[in-house]
Amino acid sequence: MKIKVKRENIVKGISIVIAAVNPRGTLPILSNILIETLNTNQIKLTGTDLEIGIINIMDAEVLEEGTITIPAKKFSDIVREAPKEEIEITVSKNNSIQIKTGKAFFKLMGLAKDDYPKFPSVSLENAITLEQKVLKECIKLIAFAISTDETRYVLNGALVSIKNKELKMIATDGRRLAAIESEVTVPKSVNVIAIIPTKAISEINKNIQEEGTIQLIESGNQIVFCVGDTTIISRLIEGNFPNYKQVIPTEEEIVVTVNREKFLAAMRRVSLLTSLEAQAVKLDVVKTNKIILSSRAPNLGESKEEIDATIEKGGEITIGFNPHYVIDVLKNIDIEEIRLSLISPEKPGVIKGREGYVYVIMPMQIG
Repeated sequence: MKIKVKRENIVKGISIVIAAVNPRGTLPILSNILIETLNTNQIKLTGTDLEIGIINIMDAEVLEEGTITIPAKKFSDIVREAPKEEIEITVSKNNSIQIKTGKAFFKLMGLAKDDYPKFPSVSLENAITLEQKVLKECIKLIAFAISTDETRYVLNGALVSIKNKELKMIATDGRRLAAIESEVTVPKSVNVIAIIPTKAISEINKNIQEEGTIQLIESGNQIVFCVGDTTIISRLIEGNFPNYKQVIPTEEEIVVTVNREKFLAAMRRVSLLTSLEAQAVKLDVVKTNKIILSSRAPNLGESKEEIDATIEKGGEITIGFNPHYVIDVLKNIDIEEIRLSLISPEKPGVIKGREGYVYVIMPMQIG
């Protein structure tokens, strides 16, 4: 194989596919990126850890066809440090790889393609097309609620449902739940339900923009996303996602509206004086249309701040929340005012504001 490629193209391609490479994997070949020539002016880069695979196609001058797998980290380091000009890559019969750029020369040992995982061929004929902007916003509003507890494997991803021209995404870690619904322009016959792992959600989010479309294909226990020159293939999480509708309270005793930015800033400040022993921030909703936020940590200190609010229903209440769970939603939901509904100090609170979005958060005990 012999190719010439612009440095900026190869740097971008490697940065996309290397996210799927696991340098600590048990199989040495999974530490490598697969390079394949497609025709006289295109090459394909692939990275995988067997759970997720990322493919990127780029323009290149193909002088000799061929394939090779090359150590991902070293290859990335070399092209990033290369002069801003054309890079020439040549592969010898013994899998030796020569990289020339300007007056610099590098030699790496690669591995043959034979043992590299094979990906299923994907036809876009029956693909579902979504607006990138819609998907990006949905991911932004739920991704932070995905569980990181590996013992609850089914929660280590987001539930995605596309049915009746509606896209739903739900995530929960057992202490909070985020759910979003958005209308999408797809055939009414489309019916997709899948639990997509965190890593795949993250990589999809990195590769989508505010404009354009993305194509989705569900195939058995895998899901494929195609956006521009990049394809992301991920295994799905098998199992039954919890019935999230049962978690969302249907009653409201107290409803308060408050400016999102002021609430966020106050929560950040008051949370500075929480600790592992005293994690909660106390919220006092008072009849004078105020919310008083306070925290107290033994041997550390205490904090208190008052912000304006509007009580739309009910009266006073005192409740505690993990401030980080509140901050997560407030910094990601791009609206002027949020709506906080409460029932009692022992029952979950609900934050709304954007149409189709609901965020449920379990309360904490306060001293």
